[in-house]
Amino acid sequence: MDHDRPTRLGDDDRSAAGPQGVPAGVETGVRLASRDAAAAHQRLRDRGVDVGELLRWAGVPPMFAFHDPDGNGLEIIQRA
Repeated sequence: MDHDRPTRLGDDDRSAAGPQGVPAGVETGVRLASRDAAAAHQRLRDRGVDVGELLRWAGVPPMFAFHDPDGNGLEIIQRA
């Protein structure tokens, strides 16, 4: 590696780490609320986002998972 130039993503084996060595692309546990999970799911799909299956379980609000551009896992759940 050339130490005379700034390190860029992919220049070494730290490429999958964020600031201070924290791994990028983690499951965040962050849930976002929507009035209509099915509509949010379709809007994201229409924009090219790789979304998970829209889950519709008895007694549980509809929900689905997706990843942001950095690979962080997020979920959208319909407000009851």
